[in-house]
Amino acid sequence: KKKKILFHTDMALAKTGFGRNAKALLTYLYKTGKYELVNLACGIVDNPDSEDFVRTPWKTIGAITSDQSKLNEINSSTDQKRVRDVSYGSEYINEVVKREKPDIYIGAQDFWGVDFSIRSTWFKKIPSAIWVTLDSLPIFEAAIKNAKDIENYWVWSSFAEKELHRLGYDHAKTVHGIVDETFFKKLDNNEKSILRAKHGIDSDTFLTGFVFRNQLRKSVPNLLEGYKKFREKVPERKTALLLHTNYSEGWGIPKLITEYEIDEKEILTTYVCKKCGDYKVMPFHGQEIGCVYCGEAGGFSTTGVNQGVTEVQLNEVYNLMDVYCHPFTSGGQEIPIQEAKMTELITLVTNYSCGEECCEHGAYSLPLDWSEYREHGTQF
Repeated sequence: KKKKILFHTDMALAKTGFGRNAKALLTYLYKTGKYELVNLACGIVDNPDSEDFVRTPWKTIGAITSDQSKLNEINSSTDQKRVRDVSYGSEYINEVVKREKPDIYIGAQDFWGVDFSIRSTWFKKIPSAIWVTLDSLPIFEAAIKNAKDIENYWVWSSFAEKELHRLGYDHAKTVHGIVDETFFKKLDNNEKSILRAKHGIDSDTFLTGFVFRNQLRKSVPNLLEGYKKFREKVPERKTALLLHTNYSEGWGIPKLITEYEIDEKEILTTYVCKKCGDYKVMPFHGQEIGCVYCGEAGGFSTTGVNQGVTEVQLNEVYNLMDVYCHPFTSGGQEIPIQEAKMTELITLVTNYSCGEECCEHGAYSLPLDWSEYREHGTQF
């Protein structure tokens, strides 16, 4: 009998860090032929007939119950934590475990996305691992309070491991997220020239790039301010900044471009078509515009977790760049940094959180200096 692994994380097809980690790991385990694999996918309602569920060679289960009456009851609750946690599977995981009877459980998420598993009666009855991104000091309080109850306590970077060890939890260890090196490599100069021509980027344009989820912890205003100062120092050069991200969430990038008085034609982004799947790197012209390839009305949107580029296309995006710059306040691993290194780009990385490992001797990043500030509420 094959051992059954219940991998509780984002869906393997999601264009998130957790999703891409799941895709790489589950693909590897599936190819060994040794395991029966179940992906309990956060943020998705369980629907066995879903086209996305059928696309994966392993079993995929949505972490949100399809019981609408149950969901209505939860959503009317005054307990905001309960309302938030339902998308991670808090109200459904016990039913899934009872039905699937896994031999091994691995929960890979932010700590609050799996902490309810630790309190479940089955957690210590089967080999279980909690694999979480702890990326700022002080360490998330619940992650410390529950540490003694987690035998296999994995963190994504040595930054968190060192702090947990300092606090007396020596059993915590670093297990890095998976990066599939199959897709990421440096293209030859001819291929790069053809790529740049396709996207209307002059061969002599000095292009800096940033691949990121448009979140508060990604230092977009600082990067734009830095680009503005750099631009003023080299007025004779053709330069551009590529922000490979989604403009519908997070930072209001068009307003920031105007605020810093940057030529909007120099700030590029990546559009993807929901119909033909092709992509185009160009200045921002709004969300849901007509596809420049197949003409699909409203088909072109900036890349995101639901409508994003493939790994092959992402490798091409990296190869359009001359330099990769990843400024952030904190992060669990920041997989794009490793992908950029695989394409042999010079990388600039904030020397804090998981970025410390990227700036160690032998990692060959240029460290971005930083000054401390605290976030209201969490004190991070």
